[in-house]
Amino acid sequence: METRKKILTSFLLLAVLSVSAQPIVENRKGNLRTQGNLAGGYLFSQKAAGAYLTGDFDLFLDEQVSFTGSGWYGFKVSDNATGLIRNHSILSGFNYHPVKKGRWDPFIGLSPGLGIAELKYADSEGISQSTIGLAPLISGEIGCNYYVGSVFNLFVKARGVTGQARGDAPTPTRLDEIKITAGLGWNLRLWK
Repeated sequence: METRKKILTSFLLLAVLSVSAQPIVENRKGNLRTQGNLAGGYLFSQKAAGAYLTGDFDLFLDEQVSFTGSGWYGFKVSDNATGLIRNHSILSGFNYHPVKKGRWDPFIGLSPGLGIAELKYADSEGISQSTIGLAPLISGEIGCNYYVGSVFNLFVKARGVTGQARGDAPTPTRLDEIKITAGLGWNLRLWK
């Protein structure tokens, strides 16, 4: 256990020292910002927390507008007899970044997408059935990036998602949710 702590501390120290020597991203146009991590959410219709493996990107078309895309793989939501079991989604749209330069990069965005939900429902005989439902989604996002250097950024974001899935179920299941994610992101200059 002690060896792990030493290795982790050494790695973090090296990362901080190398990051502090990097210049920040001055011009965002042509920059690709990307990340992948675990995220949490709250499903209003289920009154349950959701857990996700997520990844997203922002490709800056100019200093204040980025094309964005994200994928969300949902882990099992609940063991209930009926309702939402798994919830996956793919979204893409645009983010607006009001601050042109500097380390702080707040943003707001709108992204339509597609949800893939596994649902359980009871049929007319009371037997539990499972179905996959596709759902059009609309999502609003707000967040902030903090550029530590030219390679790394720290980020936090919240996303509201709305839609409903049906599949073969007799009634639709709402997919309304708040998702929150934060962590370390990467920057890559694609063009100047």
